[in-house]
Amino acid sequence: MARGPVRCAALLGYTCALYMWWSLCGHYFQYAGSGMNSVFRDRFPQSGQKSRPATALRAEGEIWHRTASPSEQRTQSDPAAAAGIQASASTSLTQPNPRPDKRECGHNWRPFHTLLTGQGSIYNGWQARIMYYHWKKQAAAGGPCTEMTGFTRLCASKDGEPDGLEDYIPSVFVKQLPDSVLKNYGYFGVLNRPHSVVEFFKEPRLYERIKEEYVMVAETDHVYMKPIPNLASATEAAAHSFGYMHASSRHNNVIHMCWPEGDSSQIQPIGPSPLIIKTADLRSVAQQWLDCSYTLRGSPEPAKIIQDWVLEMWAYAIASASIGIRHKVMIMQIEPNAYARTQEGFDKYGKEYIFHYTYGIEYKLDGSPQGYNTIGEWSLDKRHYGGAYPPKELDPPPEGANPSTKFLWRAWKDAIDSAQNWPDSNAMGTVGWRREGATDAEIAASPLASKVVGSSWTWAGIKKLTFHSGGKLTTPWGEGKWGVAFKPKGLPECVPPKECLYVDFSAAAHHVSFDLPDSFTSTRIGDGEVVKGERLS
Repeated sequence: MARGPVRCAALLGYTCALYMWWSLCGHYFQYAGSGMNSVFRDRFPQSGQKSRPATALRAEGEIWHRTASPSEQRTQSDPAAAAGIQASASTSLTQPNPRPDKRECGHNWRPFHTLLTGQGSIYNGWQARIMYYHWKKQAAAGGPCTEMTGFTRLCASKDGEPDGLEDYIPSVFVKQLPDSVLKNYGYFGVLNRPHSVVEFFKEPRLYERIKEEYVMVAETDHVYMKPIPNLASATEAAAHSFGYMHASSRHNNVIHMCWPEGDSSQIQPIGPSPLIIKTADLRSVAQQWLDCSYTLRGSPEPAKIIQDWVLEMWAYAIASASIGIRHKVMIMQIEPNAYARTQEGFDKYGKEYIFHYTYGIEYKLDGSPQGYNTIGEWSLDKRHYGGAYPPKELDPPPEGANPSTKFLWRAWKDAIDSAQNWPDSNAMGTVGWRREGATDAEIAASPLASKVVGSSWTWAGIKKLTFHSGGKLTTPWGEGKWGVAFKPKGLPECVPPKECLYVDFSAAAHHVSFDLPDSFTSTRIGDGEVVKGERLS
């Protein structure tokens, strides 16, 4: 297995790239070839400097296109190739600022490039902006010889088109897997992670931007808490230890689906992120990681003994073991909830480098945890913002919340408040998400709810929506919940002493203002869609 020694050709290529950057500093320019669009920008634009949008460049004809040749396409046995996915890509690249070398930082200096994988969705987009803010913050905190030297957001998007975030984050784009492929794998969008890495390494003008010998694979819901050193070594990658990734003999049949010669004793309890690995090794394992992901997700057998949402992680663990990549297994991240016993300074003095906000943090307003598998009166959960950015107004945690909750709230706020052109959002902040359905006592205490209970209405002209006692709701689309809305966002007609109701059904949440006795106006949380209703009885 190649371990990526620095070759003369690579050094010559890097020298040429630096010369081109010096000669053309501050300008946009493009390459013809490799079926990609290229826009080069400064790594960190100066304050007040506005980047030229990719759409403007395209209108001016400054973007080059080329269709990939047949030899560059995937074989028809590959699901993505069968769906017409090629290795062409759209990119928005930034050349890194001149960085020190070993003569300045010593022979132990081993820089790495951060590769942030994600998809071109609103959900991944706002997380990526928060993540990049904290990456820049910790790279700067690492000083002139930080080992966090390069950054690329690798985004799988529809048709490989830019999603607009290239103006704020160094980004490259590859074609995402279409529904015609994903439908065969339970619409498991995480398959786009290994898919995008495979496509990335097909394109020289993409992967050649990584000048570092090492690369770190990161996720959009990572917040870096302190500068990260290169935790890998010349002989081992570095990966986070996951408690649910320990293999035993009962997993051997699953392992043999991808690696007939392997067994559980050779599988490490790791996934593909967070991961620091030699760039050449990531390139070597990418295709097998993707192939194994397809295999495990395409069969019902693995999910009988492994949670299906981690099968792509198992695919990486199996694929890397099969080609001899070993990892230093360590604790790299923390995933605290409201019950976590974190202490002040955990972010600076703990052994973890990353806050992975994979779990919602749910509190009562008195500062005690709300409970498990429920939404809190105060709630900080990325899942609230699948269709809209988090708003700029996020109420702080209750006074009794643990230090990790206060840290994450501040991390979101700092990134959002510092962001250029953070979109306005109709989504709620951290208060108002707990909606269990009003009790009869709560209905009786509300002038509005007490007048609405028992009534039936149209919804966009469709019959009928009925408000039952106990906060129960029946609709043409199934049952739901209703109650008195607390602090609904952006609705002056709901400001006390006026009242509005929440009406939640069919996986959507709404705030409803009434013009009694005859009509109401509903505003959907997230996208702000407005629906009118009329009273039937």
